Amino acid sequence: MNWQTDRAMTPRQFKLTIARLRMTQAAAARYLGVSERTAHRYANGETKIQAAEALLLRALIHHHEEPHIPKWTG
Repeated sequence: MNWQTDRAMTPRQFKLTIARLRMTQAAAARYLGVSERTAHRYANGETKIQAAEALLLRALIHHHEEPHIPKWTG
């Protein structure tokens, strides 16, 4: 499979992917538009990672793009 057809992402893949993108779980949450708790649940396997989010993260890597992470607004 390639990055465009592999719509599933395991918790381990999520952790490795955000690490490769030099993002923390908090930064990944802001980038994906989810709560920090949701990103934590993705990383621990408590919540399934959405296909669109998996594709987006993989596309960043494939296209050698740096994620532009929104600032935390509290």
